[in-house]
Amino acid sequence: MRMVEPATGKIIIDGIDISTIGLHDLRSRISIIPQDPTLFKGTIRDNLDPMDEYTDDEVWAAIRTAHIEGLLEKPTEKYVEDLYDDDMGVWVEGIGLNKWVKYGGSNFSVGERQLISLCRALLWRRKILILDEATANIDNKTDQLIQTVLRKEFKDCTILTIAHRLNTVMDSDRILVMDQGTVAEFDTPKNLLARDGPFTQLVASMKLNHRELVSS
Repeated sequence: MRMVEPATGKIIIDGIDISTIGLHDLRSRISIIPQDPTLFKGTIRDNLDPMDEYTDDEVWAAIRTAHIEGLLEKPTEKYVEDLYDDDMGVWVEGIGLNKWVKYGGSNFSVGERQLISLCRALLWRRKILILDEATANIDNKTDQLIQTVLRKEFKDCTILTIAHRLNTVMDSDRILVMDQGTVAEFDTPKNLLARDGPFTQLVASMKLNHRELVSS
C-alpha cells in the first residue's frame, strides 16, 4: 500500500516495481481483508459498494458467492429523527441490502466482518488481494469457506497472505518465511518442506504432519 516507502530494496508485484507507479493506480488495484475489519456506519450496500458503481444484481451475486445471505436475513433497526421535531422520530427496520451496519460494524462478529470484506473483494475484482491474518480469529468452518472461495474465485489474481495458520498458505506458489524482521526463506512449499530450515522447524513446533499439511 506504500504507507511507508522502503529505505532499500524493491517490492515487485506481477513484475512491476510498485515504487514506479502512482499511489492511486497502486491502491485502486488492491483489495485487503485485515485481521479485524472495520465497517462503516450505514447499510450493507453502502459498505460493499460505497461509490454506487454496481447494480443490485451484481451485489447480490457477490453476496451469494461469499455465502453471507444469512447475515442479511435478520433485520436491524435504526432510529430516524424527525427533521422538525426531535420527539417524533421513528425506528426503521433494515434488511437485505438495507440492513443497518452500526459504527465500526459492532453488530457483526469479527468473522462476519471478514466475510463481508471478502464479499466486497469479490464485487470489486481487483488484481491483487492481501489477506492480513484474515483467518486468525475465525472458526475452522468459516476458515474452510473462505479458503474454498479464494481458490475458486481468485485463481487469476495475485494473493499475498500474511498468516500463522500454515494450512492457509500451503497451496501458494511461494512462501516467504520471516524471522526477527528479516527474510529467512523464500521458496515453494514443497522445497521448504524438503529441507531442514526455519519453515520445517515451524511445522514441527506446531506438531503438524507434512503429508496432512500439504493435502490440506
